[in-house]
Amino acid sequence: MQLKLSRLEMDFQKKFEQLKRLVGNTPLIKINYRYKGEIKYAYIKAEWYNLSGSIKDRVAYYILKNAYETGTINEKTPICEVTSGNMGISIAAISRYLGNPCTICIPKFMSKERFKLLKLYGAHLELTEDFESAFKKAEEYKKQGYYLTYQFENEYNMIAHYETTAPEIEAKINEYPCFIAGVGTAGTLHGCGKYFKDKHNAKMFALEPLQSSILTLGKSLGPHKIQGLSDEIIPGLYPEKLVDDIIRVDDNDAIGMAQRLCKELSLGVGISGGANFLGCVLSGYNGAISVFADDNKKYLSTALADESIHSQLVDEIDLLGFEVL
Repeated sequence: MQLKLSRLEMDFQKKFEQLKRLVGNTPLIKINYRYKGEIKYAYIKAEWYNLSGSIKDRVAYYILKNAYETGTINEKTPICEVTSGNMGISIAAISRYLGNPCTICIPKFMSKERFKLLKLYGAHLELTEDFESAFKKAEEYKKQGYYLTYQFENEYNMIAHYETTAPEIEAKINEYPCFIAGVGTAGTLHGCGKYFKDKHNAKMFALEPLQSSILTLGKSLGPHKIQGLSDEIIPGLYPEKLVDDIIRVDDNDAIGMAQRLCKELSLGVGISGGANFLGCVLSGYNGAISVFADDNKKYLSTALADESIHSQLVDEIDLLGFEVL
């Protein structure tokens, strides 16, 4: 006997079916370049094609869909997240569509564009001095009955990439030497990196800002300019035992690379995108795989728009064109 679904169950299922059409299946770009006299290429996922403009839409979709399906939350449950920006925007966008009230705890030193987007999606903002304060504030909301999605430890952050991002890439190419990703929550690195290790014995390289070096040294050296990476903690999802090596990228090199990708290839990527592409170059592998987590529109008030920034490393790289696979 088939059980009849309630109207509310049908409503949220239909909403997730609609959301699924706007999350994932993003373009994969093959970028050709010359470095130290060698012509190589890298495969990069263009994740700004997701619903709210970043890779975090995959994660927000997976976390909230699971929470609805397991009965952990319903359409009246208030939701809270700690974020440096993209995940908060994704949670706010999807929560708004589902009808859930949303509060985002975010340090006040993040880009102005982030705050404006969060407000446009109807989120209530809790601006804090730093990430430690943001985590404490989120715990206060949790005690008040809010559902804390907590991307830094939620396994569905990793699962989203293992089940969607990586297989989408795999379907387009036939070589998988290594996967590289900057570490914020480590969900992308863990999910995609583990998938390619499991299926193709690929190398996994974590990437972090040189100015922070928290993965390398165990503690942060200080502030950096690559928003979205190295959020003052080593996240619970960081797969330390699976990581083959750590690549450190200087702030100005990441910014300079993002600027070049925009000016020369019309690929308007965020600062972390510049860092990830440099990671592919510095890995030494031809056909290295990574992601452009978002585009440059959230960073117009940051150093990304500073044309005086110079990078000797970036000057040594010639961008030769790209192909959408």
